[in-house]
Amino acid sequence: MHRISCIHIENFRACRNVTLPLDSYTPLVGQNNAGKSTILEAIRWVLKPSNIKASDFYDEEEPVSVAACIDGIYDEVLDRIPHARHRQAIEPYCRDGRLWIRVTAANTKSKSQEVWSVNECPVDGVPEKWQAYPTGLPQAVSTLLPEPLHVLAMHDIGEDLGKAKTGTTIKGLLDEIMKPLLAAHDELTTALDTIRNVLTTGGEQRSNHLQQFDTSATDALENFFPGLALDLDLQVVDIKEFFKAGDLHVTDTVSGDRRRFDQMGAGAQRAIQMALIRYLADVRRAEDDQLSRRLLLIDEPELYLHPQGVRRLREALKTLSSAGFQVVFSTHSPLMLSRNNAPNTVIVGNTGDDGVTARKPLSQAVQEAIEDAESQSQTLFELGNLVDIYFADRVILCEGKTDRRLLPLAYERLYQRSPDLDHIAFVSVGGCSNFAKALSVLNAMDIRACAIADLDFAYTNARKSGLLERDSADLTAAKTALNRLQPEHGFTLNGNGLPQKCSQWSAADIWACFASDEEGRGIAQGSHEALKTSRVWAWPQGCIEQVTGADDKGEDAIIEQEQQLRTMSAAEIEQQMPAFKACFDWIRSL
Repeated sequence: MHRISCIHIENFRACRNVTLPLDSYTPLVGQNNAGKSTILEAIRWVLKPSNIKASDFYDEEEPVSVAACIDGIYDEVLDRIPHARHRQAIEPYCRDGRLWIRVTAANTKSKSQEVWSVNECPVDGVPEKWQAYPTGLPQAVSTLLPEPLHVLAMHDIGEDLGKAKTGTTIKGLLDEIMKPLLAAHDELTTALDTIRNVLTTGGEQRSNHLQQFDTSATDALENFFPGLALDLDLQVVDIKEFFKAGDLHVTDTVSGDRRRFDQMGAGAQRAIQMALIRYLADVRRAEDDQLSRRLLLIDEPELYLHPQGVRRLREALKTLSSAGFQVVFSTHSPLMLSRNNAPNTVIVGNTGDDGVTARKPLSQAVQEAIEDAESQSQTLFELGNLVDIYFADRVILCEGKTDRRLLPLAYERLYQRSPDLDHIAFVSVGGCSNFAKALSVLNAMDIRACAIADLDFAYTNARKSGLLERDSADLTAAKTALNRLQPEHGFTLNGNGLPQKCSQWSAADIWACFASDEEGRGIAQGSHEALKTSRVWAWPQGCIEQVTGADDKGEDAIIEQEQQLRTMSAAEIEQQMPAFKACFDWIRSL
């Protein structure tokens, strides 16, 4: 189905020059004041232009410009445009199902709508050549993409929801919900037409009583002001107009108390607003695809909702995205993201140098970073479930649950603040074999990321994934040192000269033994430094248990180490476990 696939914003508030992709269902995440609401407003503006305020210009000397790419306008869509002249207007500007439109404003009193000069623009990228809208094109575009429904976070919500006034969210929702009602009850329209014929001046069956009033009143007026005629025209509104005059009421089923919507608390108001959206999703689920695809733009839909309600709303919005709506929303809640929608999530930021920025979504970054389709799918599955990466400035990849649980706790004890407050997220990717791909994807997304690994990573997966040379001198030196230590300690080596797990020795224990040897310690430190250039910290001591001094692995050992860290001061941790401080200082320097 057709949709806006890309939006390009220039000079609009803090959006100096921003381009971001949009999917059928696109969450926008980012810190407060990052520009998410501005992006939603820009999307609304390009489809429903209006005069803007002076404060909407970042630079008052330059025009505001918002361009939108509409994809999916193929023959089957064009064939369904009801008016031939509108199809004829839009068809020449659709290339391979794609159309670019733009709205610009040089001042607060005027704006202009443009379409790309299709034969002068490249296939990819934002067009540079534009021309004025031809006759019929605005109507064709509004047929495909009607005025968006824009749900603000909290802006006079009582006014917006208490009455179904034109232009309010509730009016737009009711218009959408009412469509199947009107289709199912044609007799209502027929009945109103009958009443209109009786009551209105031009009615074919105008009431004799009204005709008599017109004649008699005109005769009476003739005595005071000749040459004028009176008639009583009783206008009969369209059925949709009934909703404009209606109030939305809420009844407490326990107490029986019935109040106008705007007399309810903010939490109840927001919940009912989202409930109407969910109801609309249920209505649309059973409907056939329509020609029009309406944008639903929502600021922070999770406001005031219980966590379970947030999850239900997320699924309702997902349903709408495949039933005639394109959904774009801003959120601060991880519950609004899932493995299915995470790949299309756009991270929005704001810097003093660049203004608002938009990072590549996971799906696009994976395609750029990984060539193999099967690996793309696997990496999407793994990273798509890591919601933390969308709400952090630095992402620290870990091998397993021991690191995932101990590292944040050690950080908090050392710096007396949660890593969340420093926008640092520790996430587990299910094994170090995934580090290289994950790091390349996060780098493509412009997310600062690094990994923390056991020492064996430096001599195994780091070589396979290309982070270190396969046959470098440090690998040869490590094998030589292991071969020297093997007779003395009795552990087992593979045919490739690297540790092999056996009944008495785990591979981690063998590497810890290696790291405790003077020669091995020097080799491990060299490999450690080499991996840091690839943003990987490999514990020179062997693994995290050697850092904390734990003798065992497993759940009981993790709990014991957690208890130990909680009882230690920052100074004690720095003195007894200096590797933690060194590691975290390195992370904070990235």
